[in-house]
Amino acid sequence: MFWHLFYYRLKILITNLPLIFWTMVFPILLGLLFMAAFSNLDQANLLNQSAIGIVSEEDTSEFETMLNSLQTDEGELFTVSHLSKQEATTQLTNDKIIGYYEFDKADIQLFINQNHIEQTVLSEFLSQYLQIQDKVTVLLNAGVNPEEIHAQLVANEDFITESKERSFSQSNFYFFALLGMTILNGFIWGLGNTNDQQANQSANGIRICLSPRNKFVVSFANLLASFVLFYLQSLVVLGVFHFIYRVDFGNNWGWIFLLIAIGSLNALSFGTLMGNFSSKISFDQKITIGTTLTMAMSFLAGMMGTESIKYWISQNLPLLGKINLVNLISEGFYQLYYYQSLQPFYHNLLWLAGFTVVFFLSNVYFERRVSYDHL
Repeated sequence: MFWHLFYYRLKILITNLPLIFWTMVFPILLGLLFMAAFSNLDQANLLNQSAIGIVSEEDTSEFETMLNSLQTDEGELFTVSHLSKQEATTQLTNDKIIGYYEFDKADIQLFINQNHIEQTVLSEFLSQYLQIQDKVTVLLNAGVNPEEIHAQLVANEDFITESKERSFSQSNFYFFALLGMTILNGFIWGLGNTNDQQANQSANGIRICLSPRNKFVVSFANLLASFVLFYLQSLVVLGVFHFIYRVDFGNNWGWIFLLIAIGSLNALSFGTLMGNFSSKISFDQKITIGTTLTMAMSFLAGMMGTESIKYWISQNLPLLGKINLVNLISEGFYQLYYYQSLQPFYHNLLWLAGFTVVFFLSNVYFERRVSYDHL
């Protein structure tokens, strides 16, 4: 009986052309607009030599030496000038420098007023420098020979050379966010399932409630049919982005397929939960609420040119980024492409899987409690 229900639900979903358009064709067309808008974005954001400041009353020659080691084919990446706190603040406000480091005893702080690739390099450099500084301190306290420590630091140059093999692409970032939004739009499929299962929403729901079939079996068959079709549809979008739009997703294709699978199941469960939780409002109102939530999450994930907001959230409100489903999915693509270590991706995937389990169990709870006064 289960496979009979699954087969016929699949046939019904395949014939729902408006739904397929908005969850597959529309993202592909939107990606085409992205291609037109961002075709020269990476060339426009190539690293040029930029001016930065250092605010310090102590010797910073060691820090500057490491900073000057950051170079492009044209030469040093940054020109450094020593400034007072007031001068640095004024020049940063007037965009004469892109940022400045302030040394206060053992603490080093970076001040920026924008979040472009140059500022990201400054932030990453400071993070790496502080990590190296901590390691050196620990090794010296442990009695390690300073010459051996120096040899280890020189060996880090190999890492710099290898990291150049994958260049930063800002257009990729927007496509990752677009794919995250596309996957979460699968909530519409989950809403459609609940609409066809609830007796106060549709005639199909009345027939299902009057039938002798187990309601959980019907619900699971609908969910599985939606998942299979939506997952394949998401792979089509991925294929168009990669093979036609030439978006590079890296080489971790196994993890990419798993991320899309969990993201698709998450979106379907999220939509089903919305339908179960708000069973007394109309289907169109649910679509409006779900679309509004999806667009808000896409905005906070940086898809609308709001990557600076995404960066601010990651620095100041990291939990907000962890409960943003679009951000979790798009960040997964970002981590698989740019990060050498997959540890952050595993952590991100656990959050996404955790939400999926919570949504699924919540749906089971709501559907077991459904009852009607009369049909």
